[in-house]
Amino acid sequence: MIAVPYLVKQTRGSKVRFYSIILLCSIVGTVCLTVSLETYVKEPVGIWEELNNPWAYALYDIAFYDSSRGWAIGMADAGPGERDCGVVLQTKDGGDTWTLSYSNPDVQPNFIEIVDSKTVWIATRRGLLNTLNGGLTWNIDLPKYKAAYEYNPTVAFKNSTHGWTSINWELLYTVDGGHIWTPVESWPFDTGVFQIRFVGEQLMWAAGLDGIFHSQDGGQTWTQQFNKSARGLAIVSETEGWACYLTRFSHMIDGQYWIEKHPPSRVSHSSLGPSHYTDLEFINPKQGWMVGAVMGVVHTPDGGLNWYEQKVLPRCGNLRAIDFINETHGWAVGWHGNIYRTRTGNQYGRRLIGEGYVIREMFGGGVVIPSSTVVCVILVAFYCIASLLLIDRYLERRKSEPIQASLRIQW
Repeated sequence: MIAVPYLVKQTRGSKVRFYSIILLCSIVGTVCLTVSLETYVKEPVGIWEELNNPWAYALYDIAFYDSSRGWAIGMADAGPGERDCGVVLQTKDGGDTWTLSYSNPDVQPNFIEIVDSKTVWIATRRGLLNTLNGGLTWNIDLPKYKAAYEYNPTVAFKNSTHGWTSINWELLYTVDGGHIWTPVESWPFDTGVFQIRFVGEQLMWAAGLDGIFHSQDGGQTWTQQFNKSARGLAIVSETEGWACYLTRFSHMIDGQYWIEKHPPSRVSHSSLGPSHYTDLEFINPKQGWMVGAVMGVVHTPDGGLNWYEQKVLPRCGNLRAIDFINETHGWAVGWHGNIYRTRTGNQYGRRLIGEGYVIREMFGGGVVIPSSTVVCVILVAFYCIASLLLIDRYLERRKSEPIQASLRIQW
């Protein structure tokens, strides 16, 4: 019998493949775990129901005076061969039924301002539309502004006499309830304004195409606080406010400076972006809502620390405007003529990603990865690589010589 020695070797390629599989499994597991922890569903879930709207195919704004009386504005199909009509809809039962209060093919309404139970102002692309008797009759003001505007006009009243409007790239004010409108001579900005908000007697903010503007003397002089577009604007105190415009989302905490934040997002998103917000509403420093084309309705119960996606039935995006009268009762309208209502507006839903990174795909879609997930993946990958290197070194030190075996051949 002759002993023939040979070497039993473990190839380096096999170890690399084995270690790569371990590292990949660890990373995938970390991503799945942290994303599921970030985007959990918190009960109870806020529910939005669709209301019947036989009038308009597109709605641009909605506002309620109380839990029963409200207004919605948009565009309606006038029939074959006719121009589409601007319409004003009214409800007196919280949205269960809507009636046509005003229609005009020459008017495209854009923004509602309710002054009291009888007085309503509506900014249109033809001028200012208003009623003083709860919608029985309507008047159109500012007839000199007849051209189509390049932006969406707005109107806001601090009380029954003092109001502001932005039409045709000018800022105007009234002190007599809208009988006479006077241009603000100190307005130095060549831009349109989407929304105007007040705090007290003197503090005012305006959000527009070229940023956010602030006045400390009741609208007589203005300064620019932020240089990026803002459409939705909510001011909750003298020092704190929120603004949104499509994929842009900003927060003010000191009365002067606006900080851009990551907009609340799902893990995945459409080609429109991780979020696409057009309006927001805060009724106090804690409770707030936003609507948009992708997310539907999102809610924060804690001043923006967490955001939750509420359930819209049936599922529909493309929402344009939102209004709340208290923590539970709210309404929203959309580009497709949808009207939604909730009586559970202070409840929750799926938690959204507040801070994250957008990874875009070739064809415009993509995913949003939470910041916490990215940090965890980096730490886990570093730990796995370090651990595998230590194990490899330990095994090498234990192996003083190649493993040998003998093969006995007996004649």
